[in-house]
Amino acid sequence: MREVIAEVKAHPLALFADFRRLFAGRVVSAVGDKFFSIAVAWWVLTEAGANSKLHLGLIMAVNVLPVVVFGPLLGTLSDRSNKRRVMLAADAARAALVLALAVLLWSGRLSLYWLYAICFLISGFGPLFESAVAASIFRLTSPEKMPQAVATDSSVLQLSNVIGSALGSVLMAAVGVAGAFLFNAAGYMASFAAVWGIKTGLEPEGRVDSSFISEFREGLAYTFGNKPILALILSFATFNFFVSPILILIPMIVKFTLRESVTWLAVFEAFFALGSASLAVGLSFKKSYGSIYGWLFASLLLVGLSFGGLYFTANKYAACALLFAAGAALGGGNTIAITLFQATVPDAMKGRFFSVLTTLAYAVMPLAFMTNGFLADRFSVGFCLAFNAAAVLALSCVVLVIPRVEYRAQP
Repeated sequence: MREVIAEVKAHPLALFADFRRLFAGRVVSAVGDKFFSIAVAWWVLTEAGANSKLHLGLIMAVNVLPVVVFGPLLGTLSDRSNKRRVMLAADAARAALVLALAVLLWSGRLSLYWLYAICFLISGFGPLFESAVAASIFRLTSPEKMPQAVATDSSVLQLSNVIGSALGSVLMAAVGVAGAFLFNAAGYMASFAAVWGIKTGLEPEGRVDSSFISEFREGLAYTFGNKPILALILSFATFNFFVSPILILIPMIVKFTLRESVTWLAVFEAFFALGSASLAVGLSFKKSYGSIYGWLFASLLLVGLSFGGLYFTANKYAACALLFAAGAALGGGNTIAITLFQATVPDAMKGRFFSVLTTLAYAVMPLAFMTNGFLADRFSVGFCLAFNAAAVLALSCVVLVIPRVEYRAQP
């Protein structure tokens, strides 16, 4: 028991107050994001008519386009700016945009075109906020606690997805889609308040005066000039094409395959997130890793097997177990990869690097969403599951043969 207490006291959340503030704010705002995504998906599938599957794929594509288009530029802006101010600005802007969406829905003027436009703008501030967070973790903690801090930060999305998915159907039943939008806006304001309380200095690293363009080019040169890092990023971008469609396939399975209510959408989303959260929380107590690439291979293999299992079952409870396994595999793989990058990339370069990483990983997602929306509309949801499962299984071995990134702690 004493060892458990000692582990808890030595956890980054217990040791670093500012890191704890950032974590708490991110969990609350991410819960709101989950309510928002469930509400948007169900509204589109309910209101978009015969082409609802295609429109769901398109709206998901619109949500990631800003990451692809603006990510590297916003990462450069983050590196040149006070990270705290960047996060505050991003939270304030997203809260205002979500409130505007809620007003449109309440007034009966919300259309697919308004939804596309405002979702695009909301998503545009995401890479600005996330690049600032990625560049702040090391400075809010310590070199020794960095791997645990990365795992803890990675668990934000998974923990919030568990809470948001579990309560999503209850919230929508009580206050409707507009209420879910309003809750999301409140979550952004809670995150704003938490970031406001951070006392650690998050000014940009001292450097000679240089232009925005030169620093932007420096970030691209670092990423594309490092062959092992570039190989790993491109591998993940390829896998992301076949893994990311699960975000639109889960609502489709519930609505069209199982013909269940939004309650089962929340249940499936909760199990998927619970798998990710469980492993991410477990890894937050792990001080180091052995074979990084072995972990990555195992996680991708498990994703492919889980997707394949979803194709072969129509049992809701078996689907819950498979989604739990897929979520755990994805959560573990992402946490380990980010830990590797945090330990390798220079602190002054992290905003730009992580924005380029996110851009390359997300660049395939609009096409993946639109492709799977089209295939589900033309063939079936089961066809999409089988297609993606086969591709992930075939490509998982790529991780074992690409050039290695040396894993070492930051000085």
